[in-house]
Amino acid sequence: MKWFCRDTWIEVDLDAIAANVTAFRRHIPASTAIMAVVKADGYGHGAVHVGRAALASGADSLAVAMLDEAIVLRKAGITAPILVLGYTPVDSVEQAAAYNIALTVYHADWVEQATRILQGTDGPNRLDVHVKVDTGMGRLGVRTEQELLLVVEALHRSDVLTWAGIFTHFACADEPDTTHAAGQHARFGELLSALQSKGYALPMVHCCNSAAAIAFPEWGYDAIRLGISLYGLYPSAHLRDQGAVRLTPALSLKTRIAHVKSADQPMTVSYGATYVAAPGEQIATLPIGYADGFSRLLSNRGTALHKGRRVPIVGRVCMDQVMVRIEAKDAEVGDEVVLYGRQGAEQITLDEVAEQLGTINYEVACMLNYRVPRVYLREGRIVDYCHQIGGSVKL
Repeated sequence: MKWFCRDTWIEVDLDAIAANVTAFRRHIPASTAIMAVVKADGYGHGAVHVGRAALASGADSLAVAMLDEAIVLRKAGITAPILVLGYTPVDSVEQAAAYNIALTVYHADWVEQATRILQGTDGPNRLDVHVKVDTGMGRLGVRTEQELLLVVEALHRSDVLTWAGIFTHFACADEPDTTHAAGQHARFGELLSALQSKGYALPMVHCCNSAAAIAFPEWGYDAIRLGISLYGLYPSAHLRDQGAVRLTPALSLKTRIAHVKSADQPMTVSYGATYVAAPGEQIATLPIGYADGFSRLLSNRGTALHKGRRVPIVGRVCMDQVMVRIEAKDAEVGDEVVLYGRQGAEQITLDEVAEQLGTINYEVACMLNYRVPRVYLREGRIVDYCHQIGGSVKL
């Protein structure tokens, strides 16, 4: 029996995940740990499977954006350290402690409230926290030495919170002009020095995302946060073209032809009749659409791969279906079509699709949602799968 019914799926190459961890392990200082970032369901690849593969390949810990994502990893049996990088409401600290998940903090008031809550609980009440410093990103984090000292002092007064880390995040580390990144790094160093001058011993220090780890491996400190490049994607064309780290893309998006028709007279295709097939053109329908995260903006401009050849998307991408023109007129129901990835000598990269959409490769991967099953490969063979529709999840 098939694991899923609709012939549309994502393939994730776990060997590629391992290769990317290894590539960074060689690139950064030997003393620098790797924190694999698996937020947004592993950037659309599947957080549990990617997390396991990254840890087995040399990553030391995992990171996510929100506590709910971390709890999913714990429930799947992952015991490695996990850090929540984003905001966590203080009324969720009991869950974090119960699952042994480290949180990010940047307000002294939050630290004091969390301390009171955990002191009053009957369950586990020890919690690791990392202090976030805003050196120029403008999102979360303390900005001044005074704010930082207030948070650290509150942590040292707490008998239930452990100060386990301090970090910042770069806004422009993927750009050719390194001025902003260098300024952020200098500011981070100033704040670290200010803490040391007050007699505080620093916990784990980390600042490099994928981009900074590629461009400035010497800034590795105690750990890097390996995000987009864990999946074989470069943060920018600039860093890709530098060639400092060789990455292997892990994701392919595939489907099979559901219907084939040939126009015997001019034939309109899809909503709005924005494409008219000429007599003799062969049109194939694919069972995937924008409800799966395949963008409607690819209407009449994207391409797919059929038998190793590029075929154009024609008409508007529908919620559940999309049409392509088969110029060789050799399509049959059941033929495999690749939307992202390689087929034969041709390849459609997420970078190419992102450029067509006017966005970044991060978003293209993250848009792929729960309707599309994930199939996991090692050495080219299926080793596992995950399909979330109807709860048919194999982990």
